[in-house]
Amino acid sequence: MFFHAPNNIYGPELLRMFIDELGGIKRVHKYLGVSERTVWNWISSGRAPRAAVLALYWESKWGRSQIFTDQVNEIRLLYQQVCILQEQYQKAKHIVTGLRALHAGSANEPLFSELPDLSSTRTPTFDAQPPLPTQHTIEAPQEHAPAITVSAHAARAMQSFPRNRVATRT
Repeated sequence: MFFHAPNNIYGPELLRMFIDELGGIKRVHKYLGVSERTVWNWISSGRAPRAAVLALYWESKWGRSQIFTDQVNEIRLLYQQVCILQEQYQKAKHIVTGLRALHAGSANEPLFSELPDLSSTRTPTFDAQPPLPTQHTIEAPQEHAPAITVSAHAARAMQSFPRNRVATRT
């Protein structure tokens, strides 16, 4: 299990700093659910429970800053993963478009006609309000579709099909 709390958050100096930042002993003892005298004893003896110091750490500006930083890093990582998946999807869509241009008439062709176009989505701004999802309309497959432009990768894939068919016949 991975713990997010720093190992060095402990001691009477940090306890006193967190208490001062969070509004004093009168507010902190209510938050921790202990008596005011208990908090005074922790400060005077220099032996506060680590759990109490950690609870105050996560409420302080340093703990909230760590949480915020972790969230931003997670958002950036997930955004990069989405970008990679969109790129892979577009490459696969170009290949499917090239295969459709062959008019091979495969059993999976109705599935390929339902691929949405992800290039029309808005880029995220990471504002407080997320963008509304865009609606993708699915068009019915056309029997005699006009000529489709094909990427270079799909063209190479299409050129390999006749060679494979000839090779399998011999």
